[in-house]
Amino acid sequence: MSDGPILIVDDDAFVRTLLCEMLAEQGHPLKEAENGQAALDLEGPPPKVVLLDLFMPEMSGMEALVLIRNRWPGTPVLVISSMDSERLVDEALAAGASGYITKPFHPMEIASAVERALAA
Repeated sequence: MSDGPILIVDDDAFVRTLLCEMLAEQGHPLKEAENGQAALDLEGPPPKVVLLDLFMPEMSGMEALVLIRNRWPGTPVLVISSMDSERLVDEALAAGASGYITKPFHPMEIASAVERALAA
């Protein structure tokens, strides 16, 4: 398991802040990126978990998911989206997502999903 941060990738600054506040309480180091390209451009150790929004400008979350899995193959990626169609969930899981969380989410749901990803 990487000693890197948990990486939060979402174009919505409010969602990034909310997720950072939730995860900071668990004592994890954190990094943020406003889109997939910004996430891929980050320097430093690989993230230990990525929380990735699906619908972002410049690069879709699905496209970012594939590139993140290629760059950091051992890093679990949890997709977060306001869309919960079975097709999207299946597509994200087939592309390598470790889990799928639907917005709006409860803080305990995020904490539990991250802990499961870290334990896997």
